[in-house]
Amino acid sequence: MRCAAWVLVAVVVTGTVNPAVAQPGPLAPAGGPPQSQSDPDYDPNLPPEPPVGRVVRSSTDRPPNVLGPPVLGAPVRPAERNTNTNTNPEPAWVPPAAPATPATVVPAVASGESAVPVRRASLGAPMATGAPVSARSVEAASRIALASSDAEDPVNDLLTQRSPRRAKDKDREHKTTARDESDERESKKFGDKIGELFGDATDKCKDWFKSDHAFDGFISPVTNPLLFEDPRALTEVRPIFMYQSIPNGQPDFRGGSAYYYGLQGRLAVTDRLSFVFNKLGGVTLSPGSGSAYEGGTGFAELWLGPKYTFLRKEDTGSLMAGGLQFQIPVGSSNVYQDTGSLSLVPYLTYGQTFGRDFKIGSFNTLIGTGFSFATDSVRSDYYYLSAHLDLDVMSKHKFYPLVEMNWLYYTNNGNGLTMGSEGRDLFNFGGQVKNTGMLTAAIGARYKFSECVQLGGAFEFPLAGPKDIFQYRATIDLIWRY
Repeated sequence: MRCAAWVLVAVVVTGTVNPAVAQPGPLAPAGGPPQSQSDPDYDPNLPPEPPVGRVVRSSTDRPPNVLGPPVLGAPVRPAERNTNTNTNPEPAWVPPAAPATPATVVPAVASGESAVPVRRASLGAPMATGAPVSARSVEAASRIALASSDAEDPVNDLLTQRSPRRAKDKDREHKTTARDESDERESKKFGDKIGELFGDATDKCKDWFKSDHAFDGFISPVTNPLLFEDPRALTEVRPIFMYQSIPNGQPDFRGGSAYYYGLQGRLAVTDRLSFVFNKLGGVTLSPGSGSAYEGGTGFAELWLGPKYTFLRKEDTGSLMAGGLQFQIPVGSSNVYQDTGSLSLVPYLTYGQTFGRDFKIGSFNTLIGTGFSFATDSVRSDYYYLSAHLDLDVMSKHKFYPLVEMNWLYYTNNGNGLTMGSEGRDLFNFGGQVKNTGMLTAAIGARYKFSECVQLGGAFEFPLAGPKDIFQYRATIDLIWRY
């Protein structure tokens, strides 16, 4: 009976007391990790940590606990509850306490999230508008950033797990680009050395031989082309044809005609300095019947020399140049192109634009003057003055009607031939014509197909003075200009 009584007492006690094995989980350990007395937030009277598996929100800006709260060991100090009403909050980061003994750590799973382990951002959860951003959002953003930028980023490389094949492709692309750049540098190696040697000279070299196009409103004169020079620095080739009629009453040649067909060439070194070949071609002289002098066809004299434009004002349209022409008698003797040894011709030429506001167009004027003196007593000396006026119709730089005048006056006789005539710009006979001169006028036009191709023509006739061998003259030229 005594044993039965004791059994009855044990049954009653067991029924009234909640056994430990009936509890849903392990008891929360009491106490906590040791805290420093200097920590102002430590309070030993705080209630114990809620059961494992519950999510605790923290208002502090600490990164989330990657491994979750520990199951065994002392609980950590609870944080303030977050008042955020988000139905699916992210777990706030709580520093884990060091377990007393090694134990298996099981991460806590927040309600509404899958139990599959999720990779978190290693640099912490970024904050936006006061709420933490999930690790999946962070990872997706990094992939987008990598796709939109080719910059190399070790963090993005790690997060997107770039394959070795992609790395090799990028390496190959980098090497190809480097090789192309190297080839380009090699191809420019010679030019770079020249650039280093001459500085900016190589950049300006391409403009050295280009005509001065700052005054494209001007045109070159048509008549007296072997002496009347354009004040601009030009690079061009200019074929010229001239037909000149000889008066029938001329006592030496008794009529007939003379022809000139040749080329002029100009080379602009800068927009001021140029070199000119004024006369390079052939001459035909056909005297009339009963002439005491024979004619023929042969090479003309060679006239050339430098020219420098020392006045050049674009705002006012003003130009002035000076030059020195060398008249070298190296032509054929049957057309009197070998008289004497040399003549020097210093000259000036001036150009001016005016009336730019006129409705009908602007006007351009040119004036050229010079003096030819022989280095011996065989050739004749003379002074010349030429003037030109044109109208740039409607300022279109296309069609230019023009008028020109030329005056040539002989100041000294030559002793090449015993005749009382001279040949102006075509012949230097060395005749006895001192203190005689002739004034001529011309009307014509020039048309610009473009600034590079221009056609001109004029008819010239005497106004005053002895005609010599000049009854009238027709001049045609074609300019190919660079």
